[in-house]
Amino acid sequence: MEQKQIKRASFWDIFKYSFGGIGSNMAFMLVMAYLTFFYTDIFGLDSKVVAFLMLVSRFIDAFTDPLMGMLGDHTVSKMGRFRPWIIFGAPVLGVLLFLLFTAPALSPTMKVVYAYVVYIAYSLASTVVNIPYHSLTPVMSDDAQRRTTIVTWKQGMGTIPQFVVTVLAIPLVEAFGGGAKGWAVYGALIGAITTVSFWICAWGGKKYDVCTEETRAAAKQNSFNFGRDMKLLLTNKPMMMLMIAFGTDVLASATCSAVNVYYFKYVIQDMSLIAKVANVTMWTGIVAIPMLPMFTKLLGKRRLFWWGEALSIVPLAILWLTPNPSGSLVMMMTMFGFWGWISKFPSFLGWAMLPECSDYAEWKHGQRADGLMSSSLTFINKFGMAVGGFIASFFLGLVGFVPNVDQSAAVCSMITFLRFGMPILGYIASLISMWFYEIDNAKYAEIRAELDARHAKVQ
Repeated sequence: MEQKQIKRASFWDIFKYSFGGIGSNMAFMLVMAYLTFFYTDIFGLDSKVVAFLMLVSRFIDAFTDPLMGMLGDHTVSKMGRFRPWIIFGAPVLGVLLFLLFTAPALSPTMKVVYAYVVYIAYSLASTVVNIPYHSLTPVMSDDAQRRTTIVTWKQGMGTIPQFVVTVLAIPLVEAFGGGAKGWAVYGALIGAITTVSFWICAWGGKKYDVCTEETRAAAKQNSFNFGRDMKLLLTNKPMMMLMIAFGTDVLASATCSAVNVYYFKYVIQDMSLIAKVANVTMWTGIVAIPMLPMFTKLLGKRRLFWWGEALSIVPLAILWLTPNPSGSLVMMMTMFGFWGWISKFPSFLGWAMLPECSDYAEWKHGQRADGLMSSSLTFINKFGMAVGGFIASFFLGLVGFVPNVDQSAAVCSMITFLRFGMPILGYIASLISMWFYEIDNAKYAEIRAELDARHAKVQ
C-alpha cells in the first residue's frame, strides 16, 4: 500500500505541489517580461550592457545548473533529496527578486556592478530552488497519465503569475508610487508570493520525497561523479532533442516578451493595449489547461508538441504582415488569443515529457537522474530566456534605440520583427528538433513495462 501511495500522489498533495508553479512562474514571467524594460527605462542602463549581462549569467548557469541537479540526485537527508533545497532557498530567491527591481542611486559604473551582482545571485538562487522543484514530478508518480495531471496542475497555476505579472504589473507599479519606488514595492510583493508558494509546494511533496534504505544504498553505490552523470545526459538523445525544442520555444516567448512593452509603447503607441492583450492571451491560455490531458491521450505528447509549434506560427505571421493591426482591434485580439491558446501546449508539454526522458535514462543505463534531467531543462529554460533578452537588447541597440523618445522607422521595424519574426524562427527550430524526438506512446509503453519488470524482480 505504501509503495502504491508513493508512486501515485493524492489530489490534495498534487494541489499543494502545484503552488510551485506560482513561485517558479512568478519570478520567471516578471524577469522575462519587464527586466529589460526596467533596466533601460527605469534604472538607466544601456541596452547593450543589459544584453551582455544576461548572456554572461547563462555561461555561469552552464556549470551550476547540472551541478545542482547532481547535488539533488545525491542528497540524502531526513527532509528528502529535493525539499531541503526548496525550503531554504525560497526566501533567498524572494529577497533577490526585490533587489532585482530596486534602482539605487549609484554612479553609472556602480549601476552596472550592482546589476551584475544581483542578477547573477538571483540566477543562482533560482537554480537552487527550481531544479529540485521540477525534480519532484517523477518522484511523486510513476504513472504517465498521473504525471501529465501533475504537470497540468503546476503549469495551470502559472496562469496566476501571468495575471499578476502581465495584466496587473503596470497598474500595481503605478499604484505603489510609479517609477523606481513602484517597481521596488512590486518586486518585494512578488518576492514574498514566490517564497510562500515554494514552501507550500515543498509541503505537497513531503510524503513522496523520502530517503528510504533503498535510496541511501543507491546513493552510496552511485556516488557523485560529474563525468559519469553528464554522460547520462549527453547520451540521452530524447533529452537532447527535448532541450533544443523546448529551448527554442522559450527563446521565441522570451524575445517577444522582452519587446512587448516597446511594441505597444513605440510602434502601436497605445500602452493601454498591453493589459488588454495580456488578458486575452491569459484567458485563452487558461482554456488550454484542461485540454492538455485529453489532447495528450488523443495525439500523444510528441505529436501535440509538434502541432502546437506549427500552428503558433500562423497568428504571429498574420500580425507581422499586417501594417497596422491595432486598426482592426477584433482581428488583433483574435490572433493574440489564438496564439495564447495554441502556444500553451508546447510550453506545458516540455515539463510533461521530462519524466519520460528520466525513465529513458534508467532504461538504457540502469541509473535514474531526475535532478540532472530537470536541471538540463531548467538551464535551457533560462538560456532561452536570456538569449531572447540578449537578442532584443542587442538588436535594439544596434539600430539606435534611445529610451523615452520617438523612435525612427528602423527601430520600429526592428521592434516589430523581434515581436513576431524572431519567435517564428524559434518555433521553426523547435519543429525540426521535435521531429527527431523518438519517444512516442508505443515506445514509452515499452520502456515503462521493462522498468516495472526490473523493479518487480529486484523487490
